[in-house]
Amino acid sequence: MWKDTDPRKLFDIWPGKAKLWEMTCLLEADWFVIPTRLKTRYTYNAVLKLPGRARLVTTYTKNIVNLKDIPLNKYDFVITFDPILDNIKNSEIIYAYYMNEHSDPLYRYSLKRPIGNYDLFFAHIMDSEKDIISLPQSISVPYLRAPDVARAIFKVNKDEAVWVDWRTLAKLSMTERWNDACEAAAKRLEEKIGSTIRYKGDFGQSPWGITDPPRWGDAFKYLDEIARCKYYVSVGRASGAGQGLVDAASLGCICIGEQDKPYHRLVCHPDYLCTDMAEMPRKLRSIIASRDSSCDEIIAWQDTRLRDLFIDRPLSLLKQAHNLKKGYYS
Repeated sequence: MWKDTDPRKLFDIWPGKAKLWEMTCLLEADWFVIPTRLKTRYTYNAVLKLPGRARLVTTYTKNIVNLKDIPLNKYDFVITFDPILDNIKNSEIIYAYYMNEHSDPLYRYSLKRPIGNYDLFFAHIMDSEKDIISLPQSISVPYLRAPDVARAIFKVNKDEAVWVDWRTLAKLSMTERWNDACEAAAKRLEEKIGSTIRYKGDFGQSPWGITDPPRWGDAFKYLDEIARCKYYVSVGRASGAGQGLVDAASLGCICIGEQDKPYHRLVCHPDYLCTDMAEMPRKLRSIIASRDSSCDEIIAWQDTRLRDLFIDRPLSLLKQAHNLKKGYYS
């Protein structure tokens, strides 16, 4: 329950990447973990096909509650990850869901219409309707952000250093998994731009980044290391929305992204979006050599986009949906 925790304490029980941490803080949301109700492709890939993974999940997941014991009626909004509720009753509550993975077939299906009696499907790849038209419907809603909270928790001095997404280094070394070639690519990039390169390169050591036992607090360490860098680069990843770059923007890093990633287009200053990998070193050298006033302008751009597109607009859409549904019962 939100009243029993705070933004910093959440990391103590949150292994793996923390893409939902800022959203939890922004909404001051309560969390409930319930028994598995739906086996998606993500469930299969992340758990069922991996020897020992189901045991790991069972061993380290605590405080599981039965759905019937959750006081859903006390909430205005109930958001689930995957469409796991099949007993949604007629009420003024807005029921919405994200899919854990955009590659899951249920994501494409949900773009046509939310599954079951859900009111909204949140298309986190931003490939659906932009406005509330009627309920039920699919709507483009990114993972929400709380940059003020992030910067209060990770309040550190920035070094003149560049954090590079490991997938960028993998692309430069023409490999899909982290290995010595990626380390060599980092060294070459460091020499080319003349600035310190930092990265986290051990993601391939365990599937989906979850170890046995889980590395509790690893997400805090990861974000703290990014927060200490002035620049962040993510160019060359094969798929996805690119939410890792938004972590860096929330932490006040100057971000260089790529044109074909939805979240990068939403956040990055247009001068620092790359159409291909070849543009990245030049743009990175350019911003490193620029005056502080240019850096301030870029940060101001990013902060405005974070506020408008990852906080104000999504919250406005939720409010519109709630008012619309209340009108159905008035």
